[in-house]
Amino acid sequence: FSLLVERKQWYQRRVRGLFGLVITVYGLSYSWLALLIYGGRNLADTEGPLLLQLHCPYIAVCGINGITECFFFAVMAQDEVERYNYKLLFFSVAFLCLSVVLGYLFSTAGLVIANIANMTIRIFFSIRYINQFFGSSAIAYRMIPNIPQLMVICVCGMTALLSKFILENLASSTLGYILHIFIGGLSFVLVLLTLWECEDNEFKLFLKSLLPARREKLE
Repeated sequence: FSLLVERKQWYQRRVRGLFGLVITVYGLSYSWLALLIYGGRNLADTEGPLLLQLHCPYIAVCGINGITECFFFAVMAQDEVERYNYKLLFFSVAFLCLSVVLGYLFSTAGLVIANIANMTIRIFFSIRYINQFFGSSAIAYRMIPNIPQLMVICVCGMTALLSKFILENLASSTLGYILHIFIGGLSFVLVLLTLWECEDNEFKLFLKSLLPARREKLE
């Protein structure tokens, strides 16, 4: 049972980690264009694209923190929960101080950065406890994409950034925007195919079980 729970924990965090990493990579290259399409230059030429870019990693760490803390609190004893509440108090004070400093330095973007730092620290403490619970640190390392996945994500991410610089900034036109979207779409498909092909069969079965049709059939 412990092995089954550990494996499911790994699968859930790996899904969130991979999804968050891909969204963050493409969010850097397409936030400005997304806001341009949505609200025109009045919205795209503000700090909105920067905030959208920062919210991509923020959503990623929120997703990972949600599943880690859920398991964390589910298996802790009452005295451990009480001790951890003191840590949460420390996190709150540290987050408040960090928000004031970063907010003063970077305005609204600083508040998002403070939230990312807060969630990252809480993930660290949760994973450390989970590793102690299972007696192994392997579950933390399994959240990290393997080398082929990292290579393809990095190459496609750099391609999207180069496309943004050339087609979005230098060749600022409707045709340039369309080509930028087309390049991003092709590289995104390549990333998804690589992520799928580089995973083991058990993880693929877990992903298939998340599909609504597949879930209804299993039920």
